[in-house]
Amino acid sequence: MVARFRRGRSFRVKAVDTNILARFILADDEHQSAMASEILGAPVWVSLTVWLELGWVLSKRAALGRAMVADAIEALLQLGTIHTADRDGLSWAVTRYREGADWADMIHLVSARSVADGFVTFDRGIATHAGQSPVPVETLI
Repeated sequence: MVARFRRGRSFRVKAVDTNILARFILADDEHQSAMASEILGAPVWVSLTVWLELGWVLSKRAALGRAMVADAIEALLQLGTIHTADRDGLSWAVTRYREGADWADMIHLVSARSVADGFVTFDRGIATHAGQSPVPVETLI
């Protein structure tokens, strides 16, 4: 696929699965971690759904603490080869997650920003944890 990012530049890019990012972070398989490092050395696309799943994999499957998960995602967001939708929104989500918010809920809000006027939920905690949300959160009672 030819992608255009930043000022109309075009280049070839591959979208990566969650396991590529997880292997890169965890370095728990020498062979696959080396391949993940090589792949992330070139431009890649990371979808919001991959970021969502990565938070789950790191916290539940790898049993990393909240701060370590947040640090790992922040480090990935700093890689110049990683391209994604709404980098600023993802940085906001990491900050909220670090402060106690649910990662998936914050990604839902980030993904809603570009297409919706608001986010409707029965979960009272989302608005509280979201703080200055990218979209208004309406909690139904």
